[in-house]
Amino acid sequence: MKKLVFLVVLAVVGTCIAFGAPNVKPYLTFKVGTEHNKTSFFYTGLQRFKELVELGTNGGVQVQIYDSAALGSEGEMSEGVAMGTVDACLVGSSSIAKLIPGFNVFSLPYLFTNNAHVDAVFDSQIGQQFKDQLLEKKKVVMLDYWESGFRHYLNSKRPVNSPEDMKGLLIRIPNNPIQAATLKALGASSSTLAFNEVYMACANHVVDGQEGPVFAIVDSNMYEVQKYMVLDGHIYTVMGLLMSAKTFNKLTPADKAVVLKAAHDSATYEKQLIRDNEKEMVKFLQSKGVIVNENPDKKAWQDAMLPVYSQFSDTYGKELIDSIRNFKY
Repeated sequence: MKKLVFLVVLAVVGTCIAFGAPNVKPYLTFKVGTEHNKTSFFYTGLQRFKELVELGTNGGVQVQIYDSAALGSEGEMSEGVAMGTVDACLVGSSSIAKLIPGFNVFSLPYLFTNNAHVDAVFDSQIGQQFKDQLLEKKKVVMLDYWESGFRHYLNSKRPVNSPEDMKGLLIRIPNNPIQAATLKALGASSSTLAFNEVYMACANHVVDGQEGPVFAIVDSNMYEVQKYMVLDGHIYTVMGLLMSAKTFNKLTPADKAVVLKAAHDSATYEKQLIRDNEKEMVKFLQSKGVIVNENPDKKAWQDAMLPVYSQFSDTYGKELIDSIRNFKY
């Protein structure tokens, strides 16, 4: 009998080792919102985040994902996180900049050389200082930096092989003074039409073109009304997975570490999804008749931006700007 009991105990222990500790009763369930739908890279990344949190806490912490702006627009969600009425959200840089205006420094054109440069900066003390500002000024925890990626120009009038080819074009942009100044430096004009109006505006030649990450151009079918694209990467669009400090502080110390690691690992996963798919998406655009300039002379575009950097140097601080542009990686 004793031998049988011993074998049963061994079996139970073995099962626990093989499959991990049994799930515990959830002590916290939090909601995370995104404007994007279930087919997006962002939703896929949030699913990975949910899985890692729930696995790492043995079910003690549960994550509910609300897609398609079910918790509000990015601006509304980020404000809600700051007020403590929304648990968490994934938002773009413009919403983060509404909380801490200095974050808009990352909208400066041709600030980053490539993805390795981006990752090195946001993993450094520069990235940490903005996390600290969010927590100190707004009681918001930046769990980690995600991305939309580099933005590119698209138009219906002519190929863009150099900065001079942008002259005279009317380009739709988000409502951002740095982006407007960037186009002005290129001799182009800007429009801030609502994004849901851009397709018809391009089709009816109300505007000559627009800009954005490759995946957004594909998802919005802009290739149907635009023929020429230049992969200039004028702006890198960072995103943030934000959590209310009120919600974060409900976690145990051990589970705080789990959530932060889950955010980092899922951010790495989401960024790689976007980067791995970009080349295939460019090929897709080309198959639809879009003429893509894949290798523009980046130095020529950077040199054209001197007036923009002069205009915003005092606003964001020359030392900070230079530390980002010249970061060793």
